[in-house]
Amino acid sequence: MSAMMFLLFVVLSISEYALAVPKASIPQGALEGSYKRSYFGRTFSAFEGIPYAKPPVEDLRFAPPEPADGWEGVLKADKMYMCEQYIPYPIVEGIQGQEDCLYLNVYVPREEIDGNENLDVVVHIHGGAFMIGAPVIMAGPEMVMDKDFIFVNFNYRLNIMGFLSTEDDVVSGNNGLKDQTMALQWIKDNIKYFGGNPASVTLTGLSAGGASVHLHYLSPLSKGLFHRGWAQSGTALSPWAITERPLDKAKRLARYLNCDISSSQIMVDCLRKVDAKTLLMSLKAMAVYLNTVPITPFGPSVETGSNNTFLPDLPYRLLKEGKINDVPLIVSNTKDEAVFPIGIMVALDLLDDLDKKWNILGAYMMDCHDTVYKKQWKEVTTKIKQHFLQGKPFTSDIPVTLKLFSERLWFLDTEKTLRLQSKVAKSPVYFYLYKYMMKLPSMFPGSKIGIPTLFFRFGLSKQAKEKLASIF
Repeated sequence: MSAMMFLLFVVLSISEYALAVPKASIPQGALEGSYKRSYFGRTFSAFEGIPYAKPPVEDLRFAPPEPADGWEGVLKADKMYMCEQYIPYPIVEGIQGQEDCLYLNVYVPREEIDGNENLDVVVHIHGGAFMIGAPVIMAGPEMVMDKDFIFVNFNYRLNIMGFLSTEDDVVSGNNGLKDQTMALQWIKDNIKYFGGNPASVTLTGLSAGGASVHLHYLSPLSKGLFHRGWAQSGTALSPWAITERPLDKAKRLARYLNCDISSSQIMVDCLRKVDAKTLLMSLKAMAVYLNTVPITPFGPSVETGSNNTFLPDLPYRLLKEGKINDVPLIVSNTKDEAVFPIGIMVALDLLDDLDKKWNILGAYMMDCHDTVYKKQWKEVTTKIKQHFLQGKPFTSDIPVTLKLFSERLWFLDTEKTLRLQSKVAKSPVYFYLYKYMMKLPSMFPGSKIGIPTLFFRFGLSKQAKEKLASIF
């Protein structure tokens, strides 16, 4: 009999543990999350899919974010979301995600939530050229939850959904960045309920996420919402970070979709009625090559005619005039930043094609198509290639090809950022270059890259995972 009672006790205990979930309560309502394990085996609490803004659908498509409503009962916070996006790469081309996507995820390095703990907070902004990406495929918490800080990541609207601009009050632009700001405001208001310190928030991000981090230094809307930042592989001065002539691009897309462009309001009303998948597939019409060139047809832009301005002027001018949120900044690059775009071209055997079309594609890929007269494209692109490769094909020297693209699209403007910010900031400005090399997953045969904080969910060796986990 005693053996049976003991067995029953064990079964009930296991069942109770299996049913246990972390719980939290915030002004919006009650939450139930889930337990996960860090790479080194620590159990931590995950609250995934918390709404921070209303669904940006129907009349709220292309509109600034509005705070999310509360809910009755308990929200099961155990689902991750992805903002709807067109994936342009041949192997996985298509539409993924959903338009209702403004949710964030909170990870706490504890099994029970203690609202009095006052832990530091790290907020990660995902990259993807402002066109693609999501926390569900990047920046997982498993690598960092062995440390005692709260980790937060979130979705923000991308591509035309987040960065359409009519250059007036109809759609002033930068709604994807305003989503980020609303997420940061939510963190400031609510992170204390998870045991976080709202007065100690560090922003970090990679590529477009890094540029986003730096853009928050330049935005009046972000003042007081963060206390230090780490911009990896991108800053506000990166040549792909700011979109030129956004209204022209909006009109081009609207024409493609048979929308009347006689006024901003009429055009936007039409675009709001277009099915999201049709709207996103039309982004192919904006590309001149591989569905990915130019890199960011829709991205951050300078706003005009708005009372809710995220970016009131060009980043260079704002920096030079010292109009910054003056908190400490780290900027970082990897040794071979261009290995991702060039790696794709190597994998698809397209470098020879790039050679043949260089006089046109080079103007876009070197991001001088908006700053050099079209009749001078051939002269400029030829001189660039002559300087780096003495006119030889890209395939003749892959390391030098990587150097060319890395310098133009990353290093040049990193240096410019550091020089300008260090002149006007009272807070410290740091830089480091990451050179640790590891093999990429098999989808990039033969390539290597240094990866400081992009936590791939696929293909890393055990040694590489241990290296990344030990860093944090």
